[in-house]
Amino acid sequence: MPFWGWVVVGAALLGAETVVDAQFYLVFFGAAALVTGGLVLLFGPLPTGADWALFGVLSIASTAAFRRRVYMLVRRPGGEVSQGTVGEFAIAREPIGPGGRGQVELRGTVWQGHNRGDAPIAAGERARVVGTHGVVLELHRES
Repeated sequence: MPFWGWVVVGAALLGAETVVDAQFYLVFFGAAALVTGGLVLLFGPLPTGADWALFGVLSIASTAAFRRRVYMLVRRPGGEVSQGTVGEFAIAREPIGPGGRGQVELRGTVWQGHNRGDAPIAAGERARVVGTHGVVLELHRES
């Protein structure tokens, strides 16, 4: 592939990461494509398949070596949900079975919810926040 093809692929992968939450994998694939394009530009066309092999090695090696550290810098996990949310109502964005987890919306923000009740919570249904566990809302279906 010509160097500009690698640049286009790299830019597309980096742009896709901003639209789709691929948990930072596409960043490393995009960077590998840009580096491959740069090497093809510097050293000229590589033998058939060598550029793809280089792209694959760069993608896997950079992802394995750096993704977790960079992802943790960008997306700091942890924190606590304020206990002030207890007693409020969240809206399920997807069905959540008893004991299951799913996305809920509270105060205009999407959270992870855990159904602590015996009844399933349907998508669009209100559920009362009965507690928190880290950043997970503990829910009971509204009676």
